[in-house]
Amino acid sequence: MENTDLVLYKSAVVSDVGANGGRMSSTIVTSNVLNNMFPNITQTERTSGKTRYRKFFFKNKNSANETASTSRFWVSKRSNGGDYFRIKAGTNIDTQADSTAYTDWLGTGYLTVAINPDDTSFTVAFDAATGVYNGSVIRLSDSSGGEEFLTIAAIGGVTWLGNTATIVTTSGAQGTYPATEYGIVCGVVDLTSIIASADTIVKTSVSGTYDDTTYPFLISNIGSVEDTWTLTFTSATAFTVTGTNTGSLGSGTRSSTFSPVNPNVGTGDYYFSIRASGFGGTFAIGDTITFSTHHSAKSIWIKEVAPALTSAESANQFNFKLYAEGS
Repeated sequence: MENTDLVLYKSAVVSDVGANGGRMSSTIVTSNVLNNMFPNITQTERTSGKTRYRKFFFKNKNSANETASTSRFWVSKRSNGGDYFRIKAGTNIDTQADSTAYTDWLGTGYLTVAINPDDTSFTVAFDAATGVYNGSVIRLSDSSGGEEFLTIAAIGGVTWLGNTATIVTTSGAQGTYPATEYGIVCGVVDLTSIIASADTIVKTSVSGTYDDTTYPFLISNIGSVEDTWTLTFTSATAFTVTGTNTGSLGSGTRSSTFSPVNPNVGTGDYYFSIRASGFGGTFAIGDTITFSTHHSAKSIWIKEVAPALTSAESANQFNFKLYAEGS
């Protein structure tokens, strides 16, 4: 798996209303482009305060259909302005109306005292009294490239005094990390494994069959989408396929493998592939096979909070990192 296999996509709806978010779009977030994630905060918003949400999808585009395992996302550098950012895992279809009720948002802070090997308790200054929670994963790092991941205790792992958190971890640190801005503690969204898949296969026929154990549907990391599909037989051998969200994919026959191309990816990759060898028995007109496909992406909400009376910052920015291992 290469770095280019890990790509960030925008959501289908990008706005400041409840419908913001939803499904994944085909628009890639380009690195180092001004306002490619959030718009500028206006003077009115800085004066009165503003909270803005944006949803993104961390997609595995590996063409060999490798799994992006141990997938993680974190804010690696805090905003240099008066605003701050928090991140949270989402679902494939949730909207801003859903995310405003979410809790346990993750952020980034600085060590107030140095960490030494085997330390399991330390204090971290955040830009608000949120950013880590009991049971969450954190990343420790320093300016020389040292890093490690630890897990916060599930019970009594975090206590707050103002914006400073006392953190207790389940295991000791391995390295040494300095205090102040060179000792960084990041709350990590742990996305685990990311790969395209198919499931919930239901066959409705008196005597027609499909052996999805021996001949499972093939799913492409690049072409897959989040949808529920209905294969409907129009004769004993021919069928049509329609997606609840995507719409019609045309027709096929049970004597040929059906691999409809996803035109939105521009690579000739298919939404899914139904192998002819899997069909058995005798189908009748109106018989159906329904199934769901899941794209090789996991969603992330990023929340920007500009407290009331936030001062202007002409070159405001924050950094985040994506991480995964190929398997």
